[in-house]
This record gives sequence, C-alpha cells and structure tokens, in this order.
Amino acid sequence: MQRRSLLALTSACLAAPHLARAQAGTIRMIVPFAPGGASDTTARIIQPGLAAGLGRTIVIENRAGASGSIGSRLIAQAPSDGSVIGISNTSPHGIVPLAMVPKPYDGDTDFTHIAMVADTPTAMLLPGNSRYTSFAELVALARSTPQGVSYGSSGVGGMQHLQGEMMARLAGGTWVHVPYRGTGPGLQATITGEVDCFLTPLAGTTGAIEARQVKAIAVSTPEPFAALPGVPTYRALGLPDLTVSSWTGISGPRGMPPAIVAEMHAAMQRVLADPDTERRLIAAGLYPLGRTVSSAEYQQIHTDFARIWGPVVREARISID
Repeated sequence: MQRRSLLALTSACLAAPHLARAQAGTIRMIVPFAPGGASDTTARIIQPGLAAGLGRTIVIENRAGASGSIGSRLIAQAPSDGSVIGISNTSPHGIVPLAMVPKPYDGDTDFTHIAMVADTPTAMLLPGNSRYTSFAELVALARSTPQGVSYGSSGVGGMQHLQGEMMARLAGGTWVHVPYRGTGPGLQATITGEVDCFLTPLAGTTGAIEARQVKAIAVSTPEPFAALPGVPTYRALGLPDLTVSSWTGISGPRGMPPAIVAEMHAAMQRVLADPDTERRLIAAGLYPLGRTVSSAEYQQIHTDFARIWGPVVREARISID
C-alpha cells in the first residue's frame, strides 16, 4: 500500500512541472482567416482582456485558406493542454465539415467549444427602389413567374446560401441563387438592382440600410431586432427554421481538461462584460449575446447545426472545393 502511494506521489511530482509549464506558457490563438476580416477583428478585440484574465501571453496567428479549414485543422490537431485555441465560427466549424470533400474534420466532436463571443444576424435586403416591399410579395413572385426570384449571397456554401436553399424548400416557387465574392460585391449588386434580393449578414450593410440604398424586409433573430425597427423576423413570417445567425467564439482541440475550459470560459465572460469590448464588437457588426452562454451550450450549437443544415447541404448538393 505504501509502495503504491509512493509511486503515485512520484508520478504526480514528475507530471506537475509539465502541467505547470503548459498552463503558464504562451497561448497561440489561431485565426483561420486572413487579417482584416470579422474573425481577425474578433480575435484582436478579445485578445488583451483574455490574456489579462488568464495571466498569460496570447499570440494571434492568422492561418488562412480553404474556407477556414486549414487553420481550424491546426486547432483540432493541437495538444489539448490549453496552449492552442482559436476563433471558431459558422463557416469553418459548421458549413465546411458538411460541404467539403473529403471532410477535413468533424466540427462538433473534433473540438472543445469553450465560449461564444457574439453572433451576427442575417437579413433579407431589397434594392432601395424595388417595387416590392414585403417577403409575401417575393413569395408570390417566386410562385407565379417562370424566372422566379433571384437572391444574392456572399458565396457558394455560405450561411446565406444555405438559408436560401431552406427558404426555397419552405416557401415554394423558383428561387435562383446568384453567388458573389463577398458581402461588398453582393450589396452593390443589390443596390443597382442586379438581383431581386440579397441574403446577408448585417455586418457591413447597416450603412446602406440607413441611407435607404437597400431596405430590409426580414431578419433572422428569434425576436424583433432593435437595430431594424419594424422589420419582421422569419419566425413572424412563418419560417422559424430560418432563425439562424453567424456565430463566433473560441474553441480548442477535443479533450481539453474541464478545469482549463472553465477558467477560459470565466475569463471570456469577464471580457464580454466590459462596455468597451461590447462597443467595439457592435461597431464591427458582431452583436454580444446579452447573456452567458455556457461551454455546453456552445458545444450544442455545433451539434444542432450539423443536424439541421446537413440535410439542406446534401439535398442541394452544395460543395466547397
């Protein structure tokens, strides 16, 4: 008995320095996109406060490419000791595992999803001078004319493309997808009337809405959205399945110790409670949640995404190269 106790104590003493070094060293925060985008902006907003809260240095590494899968794969393959975390969001952790062949990783089970930072609702926009004023009018057009309704999005396989495919299934009629290379080109095409409507994250479009270059006729939030007064939710329009947002958070590789996850989650909540952080996130089009989302809830968001949107990707034969 004494010999077993001595061996256990010896093993613990040998392991302790390694664990201490892992917890005290620099944390690599991988951003799976190039500098300047929403994910990079998120990382740079939360980095100082998170580093201070954890008492550790956090170094941001941009590892862009393949729709975010290159950087996300690095996170998935990293040691699970908390030395590597990264920005997780709808595209690389939700859509890519469903639409990329071969599948680079499982967005749910290959990661430990630590904390949700913010989300970005999506909206349906019409050209400012469009003769249509409501979603019901677009549905009537889609059902009554051979050419149907053209809807733009920021690219093949994006969240708004998936929304459009779901919308076509639920609303009926003909809906023609017109992909653009990002929100900017798609928004400009909508302003000029190149497409009938545009499905887009609100980030980067509020200026055009305020200038009445475009008009919003639906928003994807569960409840009416204060930033778009009078604009109905998809739920109010009878399409609750389109209640979805582009979420952003921090994640690590699977198997992270619960104590480290809890410490990082608590530090992240302190960062999000800071008014300056909230102001900067909103200015970037990233909306704080207004409540604490537990690590388990953030993990469930990834699980639910694959369950809800996997059939849409398969039936529409959406693929990402």
